[in-house]
Amino acid sequence: MTKTIRLQGDSNAHDRPWRVAVEQGFFAAEGLNVEYHEDNPKGAAGRVEDFSKRWKESQLQKGALEVYPVCEWGAIERVQALGGGKIIGLDTTVRTGALVVGKDSKIQTPAELGKVPIAVTWHAGTFYAAIEVLEAAGVPFENITLVHANDRLEALLSGKVVAAALMEPLVSRALAAGARKIADLRWRGGIVAGNDVDEDTAEKLRRALNRAIAWLRENDDRSRQEVLRDLAPEQRADGLMPELVGVKTYRPEEFKEKVDWMLDRGFLKDAPAYADVVRSK
Repeated sequence: MTKTIRLQGDSNAHDRPWRVAVEQGFFAAEGLNVEYHEDNPKGAAGRVEDFSKRWKESQLQKGALEVYPVCEWGAIERVQALGGGKIIGLDTTVRTGALVVGKDSKIQTPAELGKVPIAVTWHAGTFYAAIEVLEAAGVPFENITLVHANDRLEALLSGKVVAAALMEPLVSRALAAGARKIADLRWRGGIVAGNDVDEDTAEKLRRALNRAIAWLRENDDRSRQEVLRDLAPEQRADGLMPELVGVKTYRPEEFKEKVDWMLDRGFLKDAPAYADVVRSK
């Protein structure tokens, strides 16, 4: 009997391997019927209330979803908060974004952004990645000022904030409007699965996704056109693309490094045990 897996997306750019695995029949070849659902069914209105995060959590708890991809930090935080589900691997791509400043800003480097309000989506991948980049540039954590903005691009271009942490298509739109990139943002995602997804099913998902990664590597131009579909055609050639790396096992040392980092900055109250959060083979 074909097993049905209901998937909640994370973003067009980083969900492409999941979509390809559906479109090309890679999940079906593993005996899986994967139903793909777009991220954040309430759109921008949902982002105001952090709807996407809470909706995914509630649906996983209710059994209406089996799987959703999310940033690595968020995967740890949400599995711990849910008290159920497991991370079954690091996601298919290294995610990409940029830290940008408005066209009239005199800021040239991330080191100059101490105590400067930076627009982010609260506790999304760009939120955590921006902190890592700023700290690497020498800005102490206590001097980092991140503010949630429902529309980060509008906040930047209107002058409400000096800087913003963005993903595509917002990066290219910001640059086209005169904004400047001062740092790249890169981070991994985690795949969160409900308790009903056993290890055999998880392995089938991982195998199909890695077939999709191989397919995408052979079809780069088509992939670029589809991943950057929300950009004007002339912008797509220079748009940021996620790095295709394939599903990876989440190793204990990687998990501990992220947990310690989150604890030190108050993003976790307690350190979760690896076995409680990650399904290891």
